[in-house]
Amino acid sequence: MPILEKISKPSEARHWTDSIPLEYHYTLGVAGEDFRRELKEKGKFLASKCPKCKNSYVPARMYCPTCFVETKERATVNKPGYVYSLTTVRADKTGEEARGATVVALVKFEGFEGGIVHRLESDDPGKLKIGTKVEPVLKDVGSRNGALTDILAFRTID
Repeated sequence: MPILEKISKPSEARHWTDSIPLEYHYTLGVAGEDFRRELKEKGKFLASKCPKCKNSYVPARMYCPTCFVETKERATVNKPGYVYSLTTVRADKTGEEARGATVVALVKFEGFEGGIVHRLESDDPGKLKIGTKVEPVLKDVGSRNGALTDILAFRTID
């Protein structure tokens, strides 16, 4: 059955073996570009604030996901983050056992919705827990390119 032929009985559709070539260009949008520029140039996280519900979001967003209102107001996050959830990864991307364990966490910021998923750096990963205060460890200014990889990790704050 050709792909363009209309199926009148859903039970006639079984499977289609072929490939569909896809080409796309992902863009971050205005808010995403603002967020990455702030990270690259100033080493800060940029948030957006909804004029209607007053929620603030990290990373910055073009529209409030609650109200669907455009968010034009931007501000930098000037407080440490905290571990909202975490997991320990003991395998590499192929499923083989990794040389060392990597701790990955969702880092949130007090007073902001959203957060950043990234690696945690710790001398004693066993002591990491939800609520631990963390700060980003960034690449040197000259080697940043405006990507989340500009954040080397988050480290705990005493």
